[in-house]
Parts: sequence; structure tokens; C-alpha cells
Amino acid sequence: MKYIIDRIENNLVICENQDNGKMEEFNIDQFPENIKEGDCLNFIENKFEIDEDETKSRKKKIDELMKKLMKG
Repeated sequence: MKYIIDRIENNLVICENQDNGKMEEFNIDQFPENIKEGDCLNFIENKFEIDEDETKSRKKKIDELMKKLMKG
């Protein structure tokens, strides 16, 4: 399954499930230490792994959209 981190609150990580669009809460202990908001994650074999390529690609798309909006 694929997720995107929406926010981190105390010991909870709130993620958007990319399969159904629902927000889900998880204990922060289930994640790598270096997570941040906006990271794309894969849930494989009962653990979360950061998808570095997808995170970079998504950030680039968002940056491009923001530049278009600012010109606008």
C-alpha cells in the first residue's frame, strides 16, 4: 500500500492512504526516524519505507505548480 504523510502530531503519524484517499493514524514507532510531512511511503511486510523517488517527483510537481500560480 502507498501512503503520503500529511502531518506528525506527538507520537502519531497521520497519512493519506493512496488507494482509497482516507486519512489513517499510525504510531510513530512504525516509521523510519527521518520521516517528514509530504514523504511518500510504501507499506511492505508490516513496515513503512520511504519512497525517495516518488517523494522527489511529487515535490517537483508541486514546486512547478506553485511557480505557475505565482506567475499568474
